[in-house]
Amino acid sequence: MTESKVAWVIGATGGIGKHIVSNLNDNGWTIVASARDENSLNELSNDKDIFTMPVDARNEVEMQETAKAIKQQHQKIDAVILAVGSIFLRPTHATTSEQFMETINQNLLTAHNTISTTARIMMKDKGGRIILFSSAAATVGMPNHGAIAAAKSGLEGLARAAAATYAKRGIRINVVSPGLTDTPLSANLLASDAAKETSNKMHPIGRYGMASEVGDVASWLASDAPDWISGETIHVDGGLSNLK
Repeated sequence: MTESKVAWVIGATGGIGKHIVSNLNDNGWTIVASARDENSLNELSNDKDIFTMPVDARNEVEMQETAKAIKQQHQKIDAVILAVGSIFLRPTHATTSEQFMETINQNLLTAHNTISTTARIMMKDKGGRIILFSSAAATVGMPNHGAIAAAKSGLEGLARAAAATYAKRGIRINVVSPGLTDTPLSANLLASDAAKETSNKMHPIGRYGMASEVGDVASWLASDAPDWISGETIHVDGGLSNLK
């Protein structure tokens, strides 16, 4: 009998996170699902045979303790997927330093904490996969996206540097960069038919994305992607970042 692989999905209760949990769970992975909201985690575990561990990915100590607990309970972490983030849209002159840093902490600090806590374990186990999430705003100049563009651009740079740092240790680090995707996080941006139509026109393919489309790519990177892929940012954005 083949030993089950272990995935730690952080942000497991979000629209994309839920899809990743479902994908990997259906393919025989042992899933440890984490998020800040314990009630939402309990609801998720009622539907799937998974383990849950609440964590705030912005908190380095909590992340270290949770990673150690997963290692102790399951003996390894084969893949970690960080599916947390935020959408903050405001022009820079109207963004306070507190709002800017909150965006940085939610999107970039969480990535640092994820890599720093799991790389220690993966190095000892001679490899693993880390998947992070960026945004098309890191590539395309988009009005009022200053804070999130800064955070996600930093995340992509961090991922490339970390991929180079740990390549010879068997750790593969990649990034999925979506356009606007239909998830609870973006509900306010898709709240009316007019808003949906504007979002559709923004993407060259002619529509905004579905959580399953983004989650499928992240699941593939965690499981079936060739070992030769690392340091990549894969755009799943309806052509927004590359097509005119």
